Amino acid sequence: MSDDVTEILEVKGISSGYGKVPILHGIEFAVAENEVVGILGHNGMGKTTLLKTLMGFLPAGSGTVRFHATDITGMSPFERAGLGLGYVPQGRGIFPQLTVRDNLRFAWHEYAGASESDVMETVLADFPRLRPLLDREGGALSGGEQQLLALARCLMGDPDFLLLDEPTEGIQPSIIEEMGETLLALRESRGLSILLVEQNFDFISDLSDWVLVLERGRITGELSKADLSDQAKVDQFLGFGAARSTRRQASNHSGRPGAQPAATIQTKPQAASATEPAAASVVTNMTVKRPTLSQMRDMASRFGMNLSDEDLEEYREIIEPYMQAYDRLDAMPDYLPEVRYPRSPGHFPTQTENTLNAWYVKTEVRGAPDGKLRGKRIALKDTICLAGVPMMNGSSIMEGYTPEIDATIVTRMLDEGAVITGKAHCENFCLSGGSHTNAKGPIHNPWKRGYMAGGSSGGSAALVAAGEVDMAIAGDQGGSIRIPSSNCGVYGMKPTHGLVPYTGAMPIEQTIDHLGPVTNTVADNALLLEVLAGEDGLDPRQYKPTVYSYTEALGRGAHGMRIGILKEGFGHENSETDVDAKVMQAADRFRELGARVEEVSIPEHYTAMDAWTAITLEGLQDGMMWGNSTGTNYRGLFLPSMTDHMAQWQGRADELSHSLKACMFVGEHFQRQYRGRFYGKGQNIMRLCNERYLAALKQYDLLLMPTLPIKPQPHPPADCSLSLYVQRAFEMVPNTAPFNGGLPAMNIPCGLSEGLPIGMMLVGPHYGEMKIYQAADAFEQSGDWRNM
Repeated sequence: MSDDVTEILEVKGISSGYGKVPILHGIEFAVAENEVVGILGHNGMGKTTLLKTLMGFLPAGSGTVRFHATDITGMSPFERAGLGLGYVPQGRGIFPQLTVRDNLRFAWHEYAGASESDVMETVLADFPRLRPLLDREGGALSGGEQQLLALARCLMGDPDFLLLDEPTEGIQPSIIEEMGETLLALRESRGLSILLVEQNFDFISDLSDWVLVLERGRITGELSKADLSDQAKVDQFLGFGAARSTRRQASNHSGRPGAQPAATIQTKPQAASATEPAAASVVTNMTVKRPTLSQMRDMASRFGMNLSDEDLEEYREIIEPYMQAYDRLDAMPDYLPEVRYPRSPGHFPTQTENTLNAWYVKTEVRGAPDGKLRGKRIALKDTICLAGVPMMNGSSIMEGYTPEIDATIVTRMLDEGAVITGKAHCENFCLSGGSHTNAKGPIHNPWKRGYMAGGSSGGSAALVAAGEVDMAIAGDQGGSIRIPSSNCGVYGMKPTHGLVPYTGAMPIEQTIDHLGPVTNTVADNALLLEVLAGEDGLDPRQYKPTVYSYTEALGRGAHGMRIGILKEGFGHENSETDVDAKVMQAADRFRELGARVEEVSIPEHYTAMDAWTAITLEGLQDGMMWGNSTGTNYRGLFLPSMTDHMAQWQGRADELSHSLKACMFVGEHFQRQYRGRFYGKGQNIMRLCNERYLAALKQYDLLLMPTLPIKPQPHPPADCSLSLYVQRAFEMVPNTAPFNGGLPAMNIPCGLSEGLPIGMMLVGPHYGEMKIYQAADAFEQSGDWRNM
C-alpha cells in the first residue's frame, strides 16, 4: 500500500473464538479508504467469526482493531456502528413480520446525520427496487430482495465502511449481478470501503481490489486484482474448483480470445442413458472439488480395489457428468422452512443471572398474540433449532453454530402464542444422564447445589423446577426427559416414538430420538403436548401418529384403572431402598384412589437394556459421528449448515466428552469387527421386548416403577477418574432406556428423601398418553408430592 493512501481499518494480531474454542489466530491486514477487500475461504475457516469480531459481537482474545485511527478493540457493536462501521450478517437477519418500511425505520439512528425520512429517501434512491415494496412484509420478499433490504437497512446508519458476510448465498444470478452493480455504485457515490466475505469467486473477484485467503483461522495468501485472473495462482491457494461461480456463459478471463473462464468446463450435449445423468446446459460451473488422482487411489484402497492409475484416470472422466450434477446442486438456493417470527440473537447470561448454569442463551421470541400457550414462557433444550440464536448442544465442537431455521415444534408453539425465552444447557452431545459433561460446566440441581440436575436435558428440567420458565422442551434417547425430571421434581413426558416431530433437532439415533414437554403440573404437560403432537411431513420417525386432546384426560380420576407394578423395575444392583420404598408408597396411593394395583413380571425388561445399548452405541457412531448428525437413507428436512459444523469433530476429537468417547469405542468396534450385525439383532430383540410389554399392557392400563433407581448424585470432582466420570453419566438408566424402544413413559414426582426428589414412572401402550395423563393427574390432585 502506497504512503499516500489512508488506512481506514487496521487489524493487528487478532485472535478470537467462541469461549474456550480458538477460531482466529493472529489475523493482520488493513483496508484503505474507498477500497474493497475480499475474504475468500471454504466453510468453517473463520470468515464469519472474523466479521463478528471486527463488529464487536465476539471479543478479541488478543490483538487490536483500529478504525479511523481509533482503537475500537474494546468497544460495543453500537459504539462501532456510531463511528461508521456497518454490518450485514450472513442470513440477512431482517425481521420477516415487519414491513420493508419498518425494517428500514428500525435501523435509523441519530448518528446517521439526518432525519429518519431524509435518510430513508437517500437509501431508497440507491435501492429503487425496494420503493414499491415498502408496505410488504420482509418475509414475503424473495431471497434476493431480502438481501437488498438487509444492505439498505445497514445504510440507514450512514456507515462509511461495510462488513458484508456472504451476500450472494442462496441468491439468483440476476440479483447477484444487480447487487454487484449496486455495491460498485455505492462505493463511487458514498466513498464506501468494504470488507467482503464470500465463496462466490466471480462476485468477489469483480468487486475486490485484492483478496485475502483465510484457511483454518489464518491468512494463508493474498491475491491482487491481476492474480484473480491467473488460474494457476488461484489454484495455488484455493484448489481446483474450490469457489462458487455464478456465470452461466463463457467469458474472457485470461485476455485470450475464446478462453474458457477459470471456473467452467465445456461439455457436449448428449442424451441421458440409464447410468449417466443428462447434461443440464452446455456450460457447467465447476463449484465443487474434483477428486485428484491421489484421492482416487486412497478411495480405491479403502474399497479394496486394485486399479491402475490409467484406470483411475478413466474413472475420473466417467464420473465427470455426476460431478456436474453436484455443481448445479451447489448453485441452487436451499429449500428450508420459513422463519415466521422476529427475534434477536439474545445474550449469554452472566453467572449472577444463571446461578444453576442451566441457561446457554437468553432471548425473547414472541409468537402469535393468542393461542393455547398465550404468554407461556418456554425454554428449549439446546439441541433444538431456534433461527438466529446460537446452539452448541453442550459441546465446544458445535459452539459458534447458529441455525437458520426454527424446528417444527418451535413454530407450533409460537403459532399458539408462546414466548421462547432461550436455550437450556444440556449434556455434551447429550451422551450423559448426569449433568456434569457440558463444555460450559456442570448444571446444578435446584434442590441441592453440587448435585446432578440429571441429563441430558438438565437445563430444561432445572429451569422449570426453579420457576424461571413455565415450560420447557427436552429430548430423550435413553431417559433424557425423564431422568432430569425425576432429579428436579417436575413432570416430564417422553411421548410415543414419532408422536412429536423431531424435525430441526440435533439427533443421536433415529429410532430412539424423542422430544417432549417438561412442566410443573400435569395440566401444563398435557396442554403442551397437544401443541407439539402430530405429523409434519418432514420427519422419517413419524408413521401416521394418533393424536388426542390430552387435556381431556384431566379430572377423570384413577378409579377403576389397572396398574401393574413392574417387578424388574425394582431392586437393581444400585437401587436405593428409599427410592424403591417411595415408589411403592405411590403405588399404594393409587390403590387408595380406586385403582387395581398388582405386581407383574416382565423378565425381558433386562434384555431391553442390552438391546438399547447396541442400538444406541452403534447407531450414534454411524449416524451422529460418521454421519455428522445427518446420515443418509431417509427423506426429511436436512440442515447442511449443521452437518458442516458437526463435521469439525473429526479434527477436534480430543474435545469430546469422556462419556461420548467411551460410546464411540464400543460402537466403532462392533461396526468394524461385526459389520453391524449386533445393531440389527438389537433392533429385533427390542421388538420382542416391546411385544412383551404390550402383552402386559393388554392386562393393565399402565406399568409403574421407579423412574431412576437412585436419587440425584453429587457432581464428580473436576479431577475425578475417567471411570467415575463415565459412571456418573450412565448409572441411572436401567428403567428409562428400555422404553426408548418407542412406548410412552412419564416421570411423576412422588416424594423427597434427604431433601432430593424421587420420581415414579408410568408407561403406557403406543399412543397411550391419555391414560398416563389420567393417572398422573389423579395422583397429583391427591396431595402435595413433597409431603408424601
